[in-house]
Parts: sequence; structure tokens; C-alpha cells
Amino acid sequence: MNILSKQSAPVLITGGFVSIVLYHLIEYYGSKYHIRQRFFNNFWGYLGPLVDKKLSKFKKELFSEAHGRVLDVGSGVGPTFKYLNNDTNRDSDKKRPPITNVVSIEPNPFMQQQLIEAANKSSNKFDIKILPKTIEQAYKDGDLENETFDTVICNLVLCSIPDQDTVLVDIQNLLKPGGKFLFIEHVCSDKILNRWFEHLINPLWSLIGDGCKLDRVTDEKIKHMAGWEKVSISQIKIKQPFKHIYGIAIKESLK
Repeated sequence: MNILSKQSAPVLITGGFVSIVLYHLIEYYGSKYHIRQRFFNNFWGYLGPLVDKKLSKFKKELFSEAHGRVLDVGSGVGPTFKYLNNDTNRDSDKKRPPITNVVSIEPNPFMQQQLIEAANKSSNKFDIKILPKTIEQAYKDGDLENETFDTVICNLVLCSIPDQDTVLVDIQNLLKPGGKFLFIEHVCSDKILNRWFEHLINPLWSLIGDGCKLDRVTDEKIKHMAGWEKVSISQIKIKQPFKHIYGIAIKESLK
């Protein structure tokens, strides 16, 4: 055993050193050349339309609640725009105010062209302003002001935002009193074996998904936040690998 240890030590030390060097090289060049963002743009280019089609029924129902000034957080290539409309002939709540304009947030530089094209297709419905940065940066830069939005939308994005807690507070602050937060997200499974599997593959999934986390309990965080007048969350019960939820949180009105 001592002989084995002596023989193994140089290999382990060398392997550890190589791993550390590779890690830092990947981190450096990955950030410098946006490798993760490039990969995710291509990866989601195939997977995104499939997911959007599967969830389209729920998105149509949820996003029909949007009105007034709308903030779309993490727009990607703009799949949400087609669900936003001012159709006065819809069956539900015909008196709902129309959408006046949309502010779109998307930091991935490789999604910008498709996002602009999607915005142009919806330009006959309402004005769309694109901010090519994170919501944190936009908030810090003064592009977004508190209590200026009637609706905030998160469409499969809260899973990948690094500081989710802060952004949820920012979203609530950006809403006007009585404003609506509309969200559709995947969250950690309720089933023990599924949850264990999600924790197991989470590091790899996060790497290929540009920071996406499979084990977040976004629904619970929103539900237990102070400042909401009402929160309604439902599980999407269709055949899919991960648990998806959708819901509406209404900010407390002024008293």
C-alpha cells in the first residue's frame, strides 16, 4: 500500500495541477470569448422551439394577462412577443387595458439578431425597446425605474439568473401598485428520486445551459415573498422531464 501511495502521489498531484490549470483556462477564455453564451444560443436554437410548442397553451393563457407597460426579462430570441396582443375580441376580461409598449431585456449577444427580428414582427402591435444587458445592469444603469411597469414577465429565465433573490425583489419594486408578475418556470421536483437526479446532473446542465439550475424552488420563493397582494401558482401537468409551473403574483395596491 505504501508503494502504491508513493507511485500514485505524483500522478494525483500532476492531475490536480492540470485540472486547476484547465479550470482557469476554461473560465478565462470562456468569459473572454463568450463560449457558454455561444453554445447556449445554438443549443437553445434547437431545444427552445420544442419547449415553446409544448408550453404554448399555458403561455397563451398566462401572457394574455399582460397589459400596459410590459417588461420582458430574459427575452432570448423573442418567443414571448407572439403571445402578447391587444385583441379586444378575446373571451376573457375584454375591459383589460391594452399593452402600450414592451421593454425587452436580453444580455446574450448571440441572440440579439433573432430578438430584433422577432421584435420587428410585432412592431405593428406595440413598440418594443431592447436592452442588451442583464436586468441587474439595466437597473443599476437607470434604464429601469421603480413602479413604472404594469406587467413583468419571466419566461423560463429565473432558473439562470445568478442572484435570483435580488432580482425577484427588483421585479416587485419595478411593478406599479397592483401590477402583475407573470412567470412560467421549471423548478425542483417534488419527487425524491427526480430531485436527486436533478442535483446530480445540475453542474453539467448549468454548464451547457448558460447557468441554468435544475434545483431551484422559484415557486416557493415567490409564494413566500412579502409585498404581494395575491399569488396564484399552478403546476403544468404534461409529459416532460422537469417540473414546470406558471403563475401570477399581484403587487399590493396603495392603501
